[in-house]
Amino acid sequence: MWFYGHWDAGAGFKEGMHTVLRQASLTRLFIGGLVVPVAACLCIIGFWHVRQNIVPLSPLLGRVVFYALVAMMVAGGAVHALWVPRGLAIKYADTVGGYAPELIAALRRYWEIAYDLAAVPAYFGAILLAILVVLGKSRYPRWTVLANFGLLSLLAPLAERTSAPLGAILVGGFTDLSIATFFLVSVVSTWNRPPA
Repeated sequence: MWFYGHWDAGAGFKEGMHTVLRQASLTRLFIGGLVVPVAACLCIIGFWHVRQNIVPLSPLLGRVVFYALVAMMVAGGAVHALWVPRGLAIKYADTVGGYAPELIAALRRYWEIAYDLAAVPAYFGAILLAILVVLGKSRYPRWTVLANFGLLSLLAPLAERTSAPLGAILVGGFTDLSIATFFLVSVVSTWNRPPA
């Protein structure tokens, strides 16, 4: 949210984001893109924790889940980094005049392709993880499937109906907040569980 975060209703996210990008300093835009590798590394550490809670009961599938989620984070990191050129195009749209709409549209299409590529390993990993949890093939209690970030992502449309000031934060950061919620539940639910 360093990049385009703002306090508004969920329905006003896009307009508010454009306002933020036009008014933001270059420092804010660059920091928003440069925190991505750090955040991706922290998420990979979190996914290692997930791996450790699956591998004792499902060695092969635990590794498959881990590698799928790491692939999601690598691709997702690229998606987040692509916000910087997209944000710069929006910021300077008035300056570049007639070329701006085409440039912004092309960057958006490229961003959407990268996002879709990140979604493939994300959903694969989330679905496989959910199956392992439901079947009792992990150290996670079965109820934790409700915190699976793939399942939580299905609630994203509700964020657009959320009023100010949190609506825009939820819309803009729903995927990241879903993953953070998943990590919180992962740690809390396995904190004192005996090894398998």
